Amino acid sequence: MIEALLTSLLTTQSLFIVIGSFFISIMAVLVGGSMFFSVPFIQFFFPGSSFGVIVGNIKVGSLFRGIGSTASTYKHIDFKAVLPMFALAFIGTIMGASLISNIDQIWLIPAIIVAIILALFAPTIANKISKKTFRIASFGAGFYAGIFGAGIGLLLIALLRVKYPREDQIAHVKIQARFAELLLVISAVITHILHGNIIAAIWIPWSIGALVGGYFAGIILHKIGKLPGKTQMILLYTAFAVALLAAIVNSAGPLN
Repeated sequence: MIEALLTSLLTTQSLFIVIGSFFISIMAVLVGGSMFFSVPFIQFFFPGSSFGVIVGNIKVGSLFRGIGSTASTYKHIDFKAVLPMFALAFIGTIMGASLISNIDQIWLIPAIIVAIILALFAPTIANKISKKTFRIASFGAGFYAGIFGAGIGLLLIALLRVKYPREDQIAHVKIQARFAELLLVISAVITHILHGNIIAAIWIPWSIGALVGGYFAGIILHKIGKLPGKTQMILLYTAFAVALLAAIVNSAGPLN
């Protein structure tokens, strides 16, 4: 059984998935918005897959990136504060992931449109979150994380800023947000496993590329910092267009 699995993974397709995941992971660290490239990339190789299979297997790669990030910052995580704060978000994530687990790819179109809107207006949305709206926002963020999740980090930071509002706490907030995102990803992945959406031929090469790409992106980030703002915006808008176009094309029929 193990030999058969290895044989299925040592294919040209798997190699392309590793390479694609590697470069997309670098973009995830330097720019963000990688989900918009990840979805059409997986769609290309697995055109007949459901919404849940596509998003679920991508999130396994996110899980590996999150583990790496948490491993280097776990001493600074306020577990007692973060876990209770995001109880509703966990429930929302499970509900969102369950909702998309077996539905058709055609539903990626509205999901991507919503994700684009959130990505563009996240700062405005973040400013509207207060102590009064925290619980609703927490559940909503979790639900969105389960359905798609592009740009969820910004929403989690906004939620945590309610508890840590001082400017000198921003670095601390980002660490807590990365950990909270990891917890939501774990919830989503477990939900997709239970629904039978996780496929070894997708998640293993995807995770290998994500792990290596994340490592090299960290080196690049340390040496040169993030890409210029204009370049980031061009890449982000390109990602929006690619994801939306791929979703429309695939809804009309398989690419191959």
